[in-house]
Amino acid sequence: MPTGEDAAKAAHDEIPLLLDLNEDSAKDSLHILPLSTVPLVTGGLREARLIKNAQFEGVVELFTDAQAGSGQVAPADLPRVFQFDDGNRGDLPLIKNLASLPSYDVYSMRVELRRLGIDVENVEDLRLSEEKVRALDPHMAAFTRPLVRAVFGREDDEQRSVKDLVGLFAAPDAGEARKNLAKLAGQLRLDITAIPKFLQDYGDVYLSLAYYQACLDASRPKLERFLKALAALKADRNLSKERGLMAACSQVETKITTTVAEVGDILTMFRDRTADMWEDMSQESFQRMERLIVDYQNKIGGALCVTTVKLGAWTDEFPRPDSGGPLRRADFLMSTMRPGLERLKAIQYHDKA
Repeated sequence: MPTGEDAAKAAHDEIPLLLDLNEDSAKDSLHILPLSTVPLVTGGLREARLIKNAQFEGVVELFTDAQAGSGQVAPADLPRVFQFDDGNRGDLPLIKNLASLPSYDVYSMRVELRRLGIDVENVEDLRLSEEKVRALDPHMAAFTRPLVRAVFGREDDEQRSVKDLVGLFAAPDAGEARKNLAKLAGQLRLDITAIPKFLQDYGDVYLSLAYYQACLDASRPKLERFLKALAALKADRNLSKERGLMAACSQVETKITTTVAEVGDILTMFRDRTADMWEDMSQESFQRMERLIVDYQNKIGGALCVTTVKLGAWTDEFPRPDSGGPLRRADFLMSTMRPGLERLKAIQYHDKA
């Protein structure tokens, strides 16, 4: 009798697996989770990934290809594809739990995997790719400048990375470097030996906000094109008489635009509060801010995941202003854009730090 893993692998071998799970784009995504990240027993599942599809359902994607399309399986249907027994049956509830999460970005996943009791401290996949980190340097500047100003007493025009933060204190002159470290340690009321870890923690927590800001910025042009398309649907002399369609247009427009605005407001608030924090910086004030940001990662990640998936689906389906006719657009709005938007909850700011 083959084990659960052997049976699953045998079933999986019949599936044309065409996923490149080493792509940095997967780990940098809001809506893709390589299942190699989590401790699964079933071999074939470890080679697949969870995705949020256009209807915002969490599904297991076994293969994807320009010609073959995307091979998606709902978590409840996995026993039709893989064999499960006492050896690997625990994979099913884990995948179902993961599929229901609001976002698969690395920061939300750290929070959720810890909540599920899964150790994530040494999971390299739950970090952004080096290329993505470098691309976020312009967004990180809002959080590195207050630190530079507080320690060095000058403005900073550089676009610094997390690695740059540590490098700031590794001056060629050892005496100067130690003086700067001592000044920061004094402000934080920390031992000087604890400063490197503080800088790493500071860089990582604010890298999450830089990442979310970049995702938000990338969604804005797609939102603008989508809103123009909605306006054209509302103005269509035939479709404007369809009350159900007009109600759906208003619902989708309100949900997405409100969410984008709320995320923008929250990220702006964190930038402003960080600048204020450095006016009276201490280890305690940073830890309060860190807890607050981590508390909001799930909310921000979930909101951005829905809007990114929905706006991406519309852009893929209608890549040009003249793509598709009014009826096709109306059908796509009802069948794809509206489902799942009920998951978008208002992001209300509460300072629980």
